[in-house]
Amino acid sequence: MKLTSDQEIAIRRWKLGHHVFHLHLTMMNSHLLALNTALDNEEWPTCRRLLETLIRLYRASTASMRYASDFPVGAYHGLLRPAMEPPWVSPGFSGKFNADHERMLGLLKTVRTPLKKAARDGRAPDDVNEAARELWREQSRNRANHKLICEKFVPGGTSLLQEYFATSGK
Repeated sequence: MKLTSDQEIAIRRWKLGHHVFHLHLTMMNSHLLALNTALDNEEWPTCRRLLETLIRLYRASTASMRYASDFPVGAYHGLLRPAMEPPWVSPGFSGKFNADHERMLGLLKTVRTPLKKAARDGRAPDDVNEAARELWREQSRNRANHKLICEKFVPGGTSLLQEYFATSGK
C-alpha cells in the first residue's frame, strides 16, 4: 500500500513530535529532581533558574505536541489511531501510561507544596514565586492545547482508554 502525501507527513510529524516530547519529559524530570533538592536547601537563585528552564521546557513540549498533530484529520483516523489499537498495542492504550510522563506529574506535585509554603511563609523571593506561578500557567496552557488537539482528531474526546472502559464494563 502506497501512502498518500498527507499520511507520510502525518507519520513523520507524529513520530518526530512524540520523540521530541519524550526528550522534553526526560529533561523536565531531571530539572524537577534538582529543583526538589534546591528547595530543600532553600537555594533560591538555583530554584529560580530551574523554574525558568522548566517553563521553557513546558513551552517546548507544547510546541512539539502541536507539531506532532499538524496534519489532516483523515490521516489520523486512517493510519495513526489504528496503530494504537490491538493487535499493535494492548486494549485501552493511552499516553497516560507513559512512565516518564507519570514521573513528571508526580515530581511536579512534590515541588508544588514546598514552593507554595515558601511563598506563603515569605521565605522565597518574589522572582521565585513569580517563576513558580508562570510554571503553573504553562502547565495549564499545555493541558488546554492537548485538549484542543484531542478534540481536533476525536470530536467529543473519547480516548481509546475511555472506549475500552465503556466496552469492557470496567
